[in-house]
Amino acid sequence: MQFQGQASLPSPTQGKAVRRYGLIAGWLLLGLLWMQALLRARSQSTLIVDEAVHVWQVSRFMQGQLHSVTQDLTNIPGYHLLVAGLMWLSGSHSLAGMRTIDVCFGLLGGLFFYLARLAQYQAHQGRAVAQFLFFPLLYPYVFLVYTDVLSVALVLAALAATLRHRHVLAALALVAAMMVRQNNVVWAAFLAAYALWPILAKAHWRPMRVMQDLGQAIWPYLVVMALFLAYWAWNGTIVFESVQARTHPDASFHLGNPFFLLCMAGVFLPLQLLGGLRRFLALARADSRWLLLPLATIACYTLCFTVSSRLNFIGIPYFLHNDLLVLVTQEKWASCLFGLVATIAACGLAGTRFASPQGFLLYPVACFYLAASTLIEVRYALVPMALWLALRQQESDGAERATLAIWVAVAQYFALGVLDLRFMP
Repeated sequence: MQFQGQASLPSPTQGKAVRRYGLIAGWLLLGLLWMQALLRARSQSTLIVDEAVHVWQVSRFMQGQLHSVTQDLTNIPGYHLLVAGLMWLSGSHSLAGMRTIDVCFGLLGGLFFYLARLAQYQAHQGRAVAQFLFFPLLYPYVFLVYTDVLSVALVLAALAATLRHRHVLAALALVAAMMVRQNNVVWAAFLAAYALWPILAKAHWRPMRVMQDLGQAIWPYLVVMALFLAYWAWNGTIVFESVQARTHPDASFHLGNPFFLLCMAGVFLPLQLLGGLRRFLALARADSRWLLLPLATIACYTLCFTVSSRLNFIGIPYFLHNDLLVLVTQEKWASCLFGLVATIAACGLAGTRFASPQGFLLYPVACFYLAASTLIEVRYALVPMALWLALRQQESDGAERATLAIWVAVAQYFALGVLDLRFMP
């Protein structure tokens, strides 16, 4: 019996319809924001920082000058050949056309991110993909002629293939990623270890029992590493143009980028780190040896963190990360705060829940990947952060929704600030 004036509760069917329409509206809004940034990028004709190098190289390839390579190029010009080919197919010759192609690479990265998540999780896929597409440090580069967005997409493609046990396909994606940024060879080691872990665990860590399975899983990744070594021997340096070897020396390791990534995680992942910190404290209560992590982080920061590249001291305050690094080197309070945030972030990341136990292998490999660069750059953290976002379990609905809302606003502010020539992250 229903009393007069009493509101009836929505039926389950109505509730699903409301959620479906809300989801559609949300994606339309996010799509409009992407379109707004793309239109701004297409209307802005000024080359932004490293775009000058990449656009020049693409233009030379479009003119058929395949042997004309600028001395400023640090990466194998696979990105530039691909963009030149796509520009030729489209009949475009403009900067706007090149930037539009990079936006397509960004959407391709979103697809591969979705496939990687789908191989591990079933729930909240749309929200996870939206977070990736609006990750504030990646989003501005989607609208620029830079190699980083394609690099992230190809590494995510390799991850998605590895999670589906398609190891040859993963190796092909990694070779393509190396043709864009050659240091992506490091992820061959990570994905090989990720693939071998369940095989060894099933054999109770007795590799002699499963040598055939191990060989079938690992050989494609070994081929990738061998190709990298062959390139290194042929070229003489890891960077493509040896002139750049002074700025990007081979086999030179520094802790600047690992600590910078930790600080960025502390800034952009506070709600995720809060959940990780709770789990870290539970681990520390159960085993006091976990307390060595913050102590080791503080010790490494105090003894080893330096800003040693001269390029990190230019362009102040246009380059926001350089502005921060200069402040950290000049002000004691900034240095202490930077180290504190990095230490808290390290503990929070240690408490991350991954879909598989071998997910933690990302941390040492990412540290090696980042430490190999003396120049401290936001862009160098993009692949490790993308992999972390793809492999992690999400926190509470409230935390993840709030994160998405904040990231959308910050990402759009960053992108428009970059395109308006006001700053670079």
